[in-house]
Parts: sequence; C-alpha cells; structure tokens
Amino acid sequence: MSQVITKAVILAAGMGLRMKEMGEEIPKGFIRLGKSPIIEHSLKALISCGIKEIIIVTGYKGEYYENLKETYPQIKTVENTRFAKTGTMYSLWCAREYVDSDFILLESDLIYASGEIAKIINVPFGDCLLLSGTTHAGDEVYVEAVENRVSQISKNREKIKNSIGEYIGIAKISKPLFSKLIQIAESQFDTDPKISYDMDCLVQVANEYPINFLQMDGLDWAEIDDLAQLERAQKVWQRIKAKRP
Repeated sequence: MSQVITKAVILAAGMGLRMKEMGEEIPKGFIRLGKSPIIEHSLKALISCGIKEIIIVTGYKGEYYENLKETYPQIKTVENTRFAKTGTMYSLWCAREYVDSDFILLESDLIYASGEIAKIINVPFGDCLLLSGTTHAGDEVYVEAVENRVSQISKNREKIKNSIGEYIGIAKISKPLFSKLIQIAESQFDTDPKISYDMDCLVQVANEYPINFLQMDGLDWAEIDDLAQLERAQKVWQRIKAKRP
C-alpha cells in the first residue's frame, strides 16, 4: 500500500526554444490560456489534493517561479544551473535533497483537468504513469506494457510493439523508485547529461522494477512545446472549461 502523498516536484527548467518569440519572453509555465499562467493551474490542482510541499526545479528565467512564492507558500525552488546543457533527469536529480517520500512528478508546460491529479494520487500503486489515448498532438511519448507493467517509453513509434497510450508528463513516484533513478542517472551523466527521466531512466529501471500505469481514454490534456501545440492547447482548454461544474 502506497503512502499518503503530500509532496510534488515540477520540472520547469527548460528554455522553450521552439516557442520562438514567446519563449524568449517567458518560461513555458507562464503561458496564459485563461486568466492565470498554466503553472498556477497545476499549483491549485496539487494543493486541492492535499499536496503541502511543491518543489519547482527552475532554470531558464527562474525568477518567474521565484515570484510565485509570494502567493503560494507551499513552493520551494531549486535551480538547475546547467539547464541549457542537461535534460529532465538532471533537473529531477537537482531536487534529490528535498525528496524524502513518495511524490507526484509533473512538467510545467501541461494543461489538464484538475481532477486528474487526484486520480493518480489515489491509484493503488506506488509507481504509476498517467496515460491518455491517441492524441495526434505531435511529439507524442508512446508507452508499451507487458503484463500491465510499463516496458518501453519512446517518441519513436517503431520502438513500441503495442502502444497502450501516450504518457502525458504526470507520474506518481515512490521513494524507492526515485532512488533507483538517481543511481542510474549518476552513472550516466558524464557521458550523456541530457538523459530524460522517462524515456531513458524509467525504461532502464522498468526492466527489473514494476512501474504501473493509469490509462484514461478521452483525457483532456495538452503539452505546449511549440506554437502548433499551443494552438491545440487553446482548444483543449476550452473543452476543459466547458466540463467544469
């Protein structure tokens, strides 16, 4: 039985190079689809589910996230000073001294219905990835499973024998799994500082450690990596708003 989750880690160090001029002005978490930056929608969703401590790993234009502390006392920030030359696993590694329990892991450039956080918190697994059905959104991260456990994660569809869904960038991570990710990462940073936590490190761990998934067809969500995804995200945001009670 997994423990009560009260901690979250948000990866927010990326430079947003594919966002063109918008990416030069603000970090992706501060894109606005409604009245507030999208990062605030994640913060409110986490807090409403009982998350008491939110570690944001900053990098590019990190001062934007620092300023959020005035409104959200739950936030702690840690800086990835090598954000321009490293990947998501290095950013997650930067948070290691703050992670002493199970946690929710998510990325800063996501929009989704706020109830999805509660769903992944409440699954009866210590380690779980949140998956959607097919989106055709571009830059999809496909997931393969064997006997209901994750076996492969890749953006290359040819590497996936039988896709069970697309990873949306939200996961429930136990302290034991986190320790394994750190161990793998530290052995590879010297040769590949841009390794990802999902397609590289989680895949390696999955060979010997069970990682479950929660697949939800019809999930309204979007990642914003480029201007085309921003256009799609605006449409998804309208659907999310329309479904609110």
